[in-house]
Amino acid sequence: MSVQDEDKIKGVCRRDFLKGMAAGAIALSSLPLSGCSQEAKPSRSSAPGLFTQEGNPVLVVVEGNNPKKMLEKAIDAIGGLKPLLTRGKKALLKGNFVFAQPFPITTDPQIALLFSKALKDTDFEDVSVFDAPGTYLIDSKEKSFDMNNLLEQKNPYGIRFFAGDAGERSEFIMTKNLNWQAYAEIAVHRNIYTSPVIINMPCLKRHHTSYLTCALKNNFGAVYGPQRWDAHIRGEGLKKMTRLKAENRQGDKFRNINYFMQAIAEFADAVRPELTFVDARSILIRGGPTAGIGKIRTGVNLFILGQDMVAVDAYCSKVMEKHDDTYSTEMILPYLTAAEKLGLGTMDLSKVKVMELSA
Repeated sequence: MSVQDEDKIKGVCRRDFLKGMAAGAIALSSLPLSGCSQEAKPSRSSAPGLFTQEGNPVLVVVEGNNPKKMLEKAIDAIGGLKPLLTRGKKALLKGNFVFAQPFPITTDPQIALLFSKALKDTDFEDVSVFDAPGTYLIDSKEKSFDMNNLLEQKNPYGIRFFAGDAGERSEFIMTKNLNWQAYAEIAVHRNIYTSPVIINMPCLKRHHTSYLTCALKNNFGAVYGPQRWDAHIRGEGLKKMTRLKAENRQGDKFRNINYFMQAIAEFADAVRPELTFVDARSILIRGGPTAGIGKIRTGVNLFILGQDMVAVDAYCSKVMEKHDDTYSTEMILPYLTAAEKLGLGTMDLSKVKVMELSA
């Protein structure tokens, strides 16, 4: 039996996960998943085809310097947000608050509020901004959000910012899908699983293992912490992860990069957001996902909006190529291909109605 076959998890209830992350290193300990006797639920269903033209998915790109005008133009070009109301009047914006660092490392809260107001103006009654930071052992979930006073922030729209606990098993629902290969079952945060409408709000940045963080990779924050850490360890190798945390630099070859790439696609499939909005006014190039490893490139000045996560990543990958000479789309082809096979969209932009506008 190969190392890959020996290590591969056939179901999250069948073996312990490795848990840990502590300042500058990784402390590993066995962590059984409680509640494994509960039957896994079907994976979250979504509603594909809400934003199309002539049968092709619509991808809107708006360039400008005024975020309010840019967002208004993007929403208008995609046909408005009313198609989302067919799912219900409750929406959750899944941001990226992985570290206590500002945009573009994390979602800009003011842009989250701007999008939330657009949902409210479209007759959504309950709108919230959420993430379950996986770094709660280093930077607590409260610290990741409270960098911007988000947990206590008052706003005139009644938008709630709240954080889940990536390590709290009771907050997650086990789901299953026969098409998954890396994990037969994936634990998804209860708030994600039960929300009628999910708005995916990634930043555009480099990543030391996935090479790129955008639409597909942002769904990691919806998955149970030990499961996503397990994927990281299998993809990077424990020795590499320890060195990266301790020295903030790239290390040896990956232990099993294909496994990690497959996990990215499957975690995204477990969430299946109804819409993805990328704030690419500034992006993180060369390294990441934290500032200090990479370099922030300002002046990109783009908003990207679309339902097709694979198309969004394919387009944003071209944006990254333009601004980062150490990056190429070929690096992420394994997870784009895996996502296509799972029916999450197309990387062939000739099959997409791409609308490039200015505001």
